[in-house]
Amino acid sequence: MLRCIIEHVDYGLALISIGSRRLHLANSAALLAMSADSNHSSGLSVVAGELCALTPVGERALERSLTLARTGVRDLLTANKGPGRTTVAVVPLAGPEEDGQALLIFSKPRLCDATTLALFARSCDLTAAESNVLAAVCEGKRPHEVARQHGVQVSTVRSQLLSIRQKTRSGSIRELVQTVSLLPPMARHLV
Repeated sequence: MLRCIIEHVDYGLALISIGSRRLHLANSAALLAMSADSNHSSGLSVVAGELCALTPVGERALERSLTLARTGVRDLLTANKGPGRTTVAVVPLAGPEEDGQALLIFSKPRLCDATTLALFARSCDLTAAESNVLAAVCEGKRPHEVARQHGVQVSTVRSQLLSIRQKTRSGSIRELVQTVSLLPPMARHLV
């Protein structure tokens, strides 16, 4: 049941033994972040069932985080310093020091998943065009970039943004993006 539950979360989640680094449980998002398919964006990999870093610098960072976890201290791990890097929270869980376990929580690769955004748009009665504008704004695009991307005038995008703000009861675009960033992290493949 636990495996089913963690698959519904859009954050990568993995459970490891602190001492042996043995991977006990991981959802698809965590496995992807540690795989070659994602270019190992986390800087971590699983080899023969054990968590390891891909570089000496990443290995030192991982060992530091696990040492802190042994003492019950949380840490943020960045094993990959390159572009598109993923930060991983290392959260110690109850258990004896050497055999204790840690929960790894991987950062999301984007502000909000498309499915979650679509559910939000539907709950606020946004049109398809408004949903597309909202998605673009959440990707950090400016109104003129959105207009160019959709082949419309900037005034059209501004009108859509006003309508979105009214329908979502947001006082500003910043407030709207903040609302979207706080939506529950539902995994897209299960919604």
